[in-house]
Amino acid sequence: MVGFYIDAFFALMLFGVGLYGVTSKSDFLKIFFSLEMLLNAVILLLASAAFHFGLTRGLAVAYVIIVIATLEAAAGILIFILSSRMTGEIIPDNLDKAVKDE
Repeated sequence: MVGFYIDAFFALMLFGVGLYGVTSKSDFLKIFFSLEMLLNAVILLLASAAFHFGLTRGLAVAYVIIVIATLEAAAGILIFILSSRMTGEIIPDNLDKAVKDE
């Protein structure tokens, strides 16, 4: 049971770092990676709980979430690349100004 508490502690630390990154950064890529950290913290907690309590459904759900997160990360990076090519800006607050200037 001590192993689960250690895993839960690291998941909460990872969630806290991701939450700090989402609330304090203005760069799109940093916000995106912070959101990925939040999702990975939830996956870590779900997978460790499933492992320590012997629930196989939790591991299956974690695998599905990992696959969805991979697809979401690819789509997010694509959106980032396209928006930076079209506007020349990577800060979401400045995207409106860049679109109006064209």
